[in-house]
Amino acid sequence: MNNQALLIRLESRRSRALVVALALVVAGALACVIVRPVVAQRLAMNATSTEDLTRAAAWDPNDPAVHIWLGHAYERQGDLDRARARFEEARRLRPSEAYPVMQLGLLAERRRDPQAARDAIRTALALDPHNVAIRWDAAVLALRLDDREQALHHLRYVLAVDPAQRDAAFQLGRALLRPDEDSQILLPSDPDGLTTILTAALEHDDLPLANVAWARRVSLGPPFPGDAGRRYLQRLLEDGEGPAARAVWSRLIRGPATDDNAVWNGGFEADRLLGWGFDWRIQRVWGVDVALDSLVAARGRRSLRLTFNSFPTLDFAGVSQLVAVEPGREYQLEAQARASGFATRSGVKLEVVLPEDMITLAETSAIAGTTEWIPLTASVRIPDDTSLVMLRVRRERSAAPEGNLGGKVWIDEVSLR
Repeated sequence: MNNQALLIRLESRRSRALVVALALVVAGALACVIVRPVVAQRLAMNATSTEDLTRAAAWDPNDPAVHIWLGHAYERQGDLDRARARFEEARRLRPSEAYPVMQLGLLAERRRDPQAARDAIRTALALDPHNVAIRWDAAVLALRLDDREQALHHLRYVLAVDPAQRDAAFQLGRALLRPDEDSQILLPSDPDGLTTILTAALEHDDLPLANVAWARRVSLGPPFPGDAGRRYLQRLLEDGEGPAARAVWSRLIRGPATDDNAVWNGGFEADRLLGWGFDWRIQRVWGVDVALDSLVAARGRRSLRLTFNSFPTLDFAGVSQLVAVEPGREYQLEAQARASGFATRSGVKLEVVLPEDMITLAETSAIAGTTEWIPLTASVRIPDDTSLVMLRVRRERSAAPEGNLGGKVWIDEVSLR
């Protein structure tokens, strides 16, 4: 169709008036199209009663959102017939949207029509299978219909994809499990999905969910998620969960065999000290150089060497390791130590302390001067409520005046059995 201009000859007042009237009609129609939905939305958002929502629907009867709001208002009042009519109108206006279908399903259950409710679940999920809100409503509706398996199915989906509702889905799902069922069955079976859940659980400080996610992930075999696993390990250490943290550590790190020794790498045979988890941690302190020594060892290939060049007031505790222990058990702390030119009245010793408040549970005798390899030993009983302690190398400041510190101390073959 060719583009043609409509020309109206304005030769008379009547013609000019007709044009003005036509323009006003068009402008009014356009204003209605633009203004009415805005007014309807404003009224609906500020509504405090069903009457306000009814006025909003009158301003724009083609807005499905207004009908849904009005349907919920009627539902709260117990007027299920009017609520149903509004949800059906919203569905008619937008037949591809799943939300009004799911609301009709929830109403059907309240109206004691379980078949209609099940049909609504199927239809809503066919329209929008990846909508988490629809999945949550489907889980709630399935639960009302006593369909436990379907409720768990939808909760697993929410757990896998929605961090905001993950904890709520996990708690509800766990409440649905039978006593003989493990909560791991709520989680997905793919490694990446489990790592995502583990990370999200740690971000939201949800340790129970993190525990289940890690156990499920470990059951799938290596490789294990390094970064998420390290964060999980750190959280367990912060909570003082020694045995659980040690189990995670053994999955993340391949180290020297420790037999029944609770100390990790007590012979310092690993190529380097990791400085996290259950390995030795070195804190830089002025006047003390800490390093592995491959030339001097009580046994094996290496020892830990401390070289001092400091003032006599040095208070040192810069070498430590967290150790998982059994509550209430008696342990024997043993180590080999050697000194060279370390002249002081306050020598180097080993201590077992509580990590939170550094209360000393046991300490060995101190080594100073120049010696060959000598044993450092101490007995320690772990408190009944403790499963994580700290082992540290300690030098306290001298109580009496003396010269500057110099010399070296070697430590090797540290064990706690």
